[in-house]
Amino acid sequence: MRTLVIAFHLLGFLFSLGCGGSASSPPAGVVRTGAPAGAPVGAAAAQPAEKLPELSVPRLAPKPVIWREDWKEEEDELPPARIEAKDLTRRADRLKSAGEYAEAEKFYQQAMTADATWAYPPYQLACNYELSGQHDRAVTEYMKAMTLGFDDFPTALADDELGRIREESNFHSTLLAIRQRYLASGETRVGQPIAFHALSAKPPQGWPMMMLLHGYGDTNISYLDHAHEWAQLGFVAVAVPGSVPASDGRYQWAMDSTEPTHQDLQAIINSPSFDGLVNREQVFLLGFSQGALHAMLLTAEHPGKYAGVVALSPGGSLADRLGSPPLNRTERPARCMFIHGEREPHAPLVRNWSSACRDAGWQFDSKTHPGGHQFPENWDELQPEIAKFLTK
Repeated sequence: MRTLVIAFHLLGFLFSLGCGGSASSPPAGVVRTGAPAGAPVGAAAAQPAEKLPELSVPRLAPKPVIWREDWKEEEDELPPARIEAKDLTRRADRLKSAGEYAEAEKFYQQAMTADATWAYPPYQLACNYELSGQHDRAVTEYMKAMTLGFDDFPTALADDELGRIREESNFHSTLLAIRQRYLASGETRVGQPIAFHALSAKPPQGWPMMMLLHGYGDTNISYLDHAHEWAQLGFVAVAVPGSVPASDGRYQWAMDSTEPTHQDLQAIINSPSFDGLVNREQVFLLGFSQGALHAMLLTAEHPGKYAGVVALSPGGSLADRLGSPPLNRTERPARCMFIHGEREPHAPLVRNWSSACRDAGWQFDSKTHPGGHQFPENWDELQPEIAKFLTK
């Protein structure tokens, strides 16, 4: 054990001098609810050190919006070994999420054999070992991930699965190294908003806009079909990437504030690309999960900027703010559509928002579906009804 601790401290010292390995390819995205940096795991965990300012997630400049017909998807040129390793790691991630740590370990080991240069499998294996109470082995794999150039700073900063690794005295130094790598690859990580022309006759004041906000660890590319469907309903629709690039072309929204999301959305809405085309008095937000959480809070905070929200299964680190909706009467009341699965604990939120919207003069409606944390199976049928609710 003493040898292991000395090795970890030496590794932290080297990274504090900037002597880490070369940056790896961005690791595959993992949908995980983050905890505050330094959060302990287990009742016996030591009190975490206060998060230092230099460990904040850096704000990366967003790319300008682009029309769908001008956008070209980057071709996947990964070597076969990396593709195989990604597939094995995704299988391991699912097993880890299900608490099947022994089986997950086997697939992480296979992924590391398939591609020994990729930093992500040993990082995830370190988390797997911490979750299964194997701290020494977890430290070994974390050291291996650092040596291979692990660079997913937003994940590492908020990852409670790192457990007791977060309590090591030189963990701060390794986070600094990961942050430096993240910044070095920043331009390649930032996503691009993709806009769709409305497929209907232009109203006198311009088309309404629908901004689509994906969930944690997802990508706006997953929402291109949704955007096209809203374009068919007469909206200029924009699939928006999260303001915090994470890994493998996937994104999240800020964990502690909606302001970066608001800034990115306003930059898109006010783009010259939309001059003379859209009605900026009719901008609506549609979000799922963490995207729905940000969409609801932004509409409540800036009703003069956003005319309404469609929230599907909201959740995330700011969810406690939904319990007391910060709504006030405005000159232009907004509209709110709240959709969730019957297997989700959202019924109290629906009641709170229904009451708050009524008191503020907002229009409110809600719908449930038989599923859980997902889009309704009859989503295609619901969209025209939702569009009428928003614009009537």
